Amino acid sequence: MKYLQLLLLLILQSHKVHMDSIERNQDCAWSCSEGLQCKPRAYSPLSAFHCRNQAVSSGVFNNVTLSNVLACEGRKCSLQLRIAASVNVTGDIRGVSVCADSAGMIGHCQIYTFGPVGKGKATGKQVDVQFKCVPVRPGQLVFVTLKTIPGYCKAIWTQRHLVPECSHEGIRDEITECITGKLAYTVNKARNMLTVKVTDAPENTDYNLRLCHKRNVICAGEGAQRTIKPQYLESSITLHYAKPLPCLCIEGWPARVDARRVQVCPFKNNFEELWSGITYDLNKEELIWEPLCPVKVSVSLCHADGGKSCQDLGNAFYSEGQKVMFSSVDPHPMLCTKFTTEVGEWIKCPFAKGNFSVWTAKITSKDGQQSAEISTWVKASFSISVCEMNPSSQCKQIEGNQFQTLSVDKMKPTVFNLPKSACEVCVCIKVQRVDVRFSVPVLQCDLQCSSWCHAPERSQDIEKVLFPALIILTGILAAVLFGRMTIKDGDKRRTPWTKLRCLRMNQ
Repeated sequence: MKYLQLLLLLILQSHKVHMDSIERNQDCAWSCSEGLQCKPRAYSPLSAFHCRNQAVSSGVFNNVTLSNVLACEGRKCSLQLRIAASVNVTGDIRGVSVCADSAGMIGHCQIYTFGPVGKGKATGKQVDVQFKCVPVRPGQLVFVTLKTIPGYCKAIWTQRHLVPECSHEGIRDEITECITGKLAYTVNKARNMLTVKVTDAPENTDYNLRLCHKRNVICAGEGAQRTIKPQYLESSITLHYAKPLPCLCIEGWPARVDARRVQVCPFKNNFEELWSGITYDLNKEELIWEPLCPVKVSVSLCHADGGKSCQDLGNAFYSEGQKVMFSSVDPHPMLCTKFTTEVGEWIKCPFAKGNFSVWTAKITSKDGQQSAEISTWVKASFSISVCEMNPSSQCKQIEGNQFQTLSVDKMKPTVFNLPKSACEVCVCIKVQRVDVRFSVPVLQCDLQCSSWCHAPERSQDIEKVLFPALIILTGILAAVLFGRMTIKDGDKRRTPWTKLRCLRMNQ
């Protein structure tokens, strides 16, 4: 299909076929120059044709024009190809033949003779001929051939002509086979329902409606098809949908063979629904995303840092509707999938909810010895390192401390002892699975120390609570002190009678 479209485009560019305007209600009958009695007759395009090699001017055919016209009777119109030419009649040329062929169709051919044979009325003249119009269809590729009668090999004119598609504004609302009707709709999101109204449909014809998923040039049906009788076209039709996908469209067409179809897609900008189709195979450790609609997108795995950013873990895969699969993936709440399109970026974390992790790491303490304990439900290898938390909440590797790799068997916890100085500085352990391709590092900072060292997150939480409390307490103390000072100053300004009156009121 793409090859055919490219071929048609090249043909159009090479021959510069003009389709800007289409004339309406033009005369499509044949005619010759005034004073000549041209006689047409049909002949079969399959007839054998033998041309003569005698010398003849190559400029027999001049000013050949091919144009599209609408031949209308009332409101009913058909598309026609009008052919006109000027013929320089020399020698024994006594007529001309015209043939319009199309792939897969029998050609329309006519022969036109110039007056009685042998009288030479047309010899040495230029004869203007308009041939009888040829019926054509929208988008048809027509091969037009002009030959002399008798036929000379050097006096043959040929040209390709592409008839406008139904999308051409001059014919889309005029020709019956181009009229598709127009669709208007309203969306009821609460009930997953579309209310559709059909307008400008062909008269006296049933009309079909359905929901479909558009995939490139094909729109696959979704649910039952509805057929509307002409007398009910004024009524609204309800269609129910499962998900508001961007490729979900309403499709309508007149109920006749090879009818053109019209489509409207109510949710074409609703990309959010596409990123939900993520699945994970625990046995194969494969994360799979299969798009519900064809969309150009790059997909990558990333490590969520708790904020809005997500650090990429590897190269992105590009998809235009194909399934994307990541192999050797360690499921973890902070391992996410990043989708990037021309209109935006979305981050989805499929393991954020539910107990998907296949391993855990925790801090333990026994007799003052701080240790990290790793438990796993599958046999796995881990890298472990000790780092120091700095004021910016980043874990900086302690100088001299190297990564250590541990292999942990299924359901057999492994303990990693921390250095004796772990409680003297604020340290954490960083654990990451290394026997898979995609994994994220995990920090554990819950040291069971009696000293001041604690996790930065807790420190920040405490500050969030204490700081406002200190402000409120300071305000209360300031108000109390100010009130006492005011009372003392008031006592100094009172007279003896005022003090006595206050004393009696207090009694």
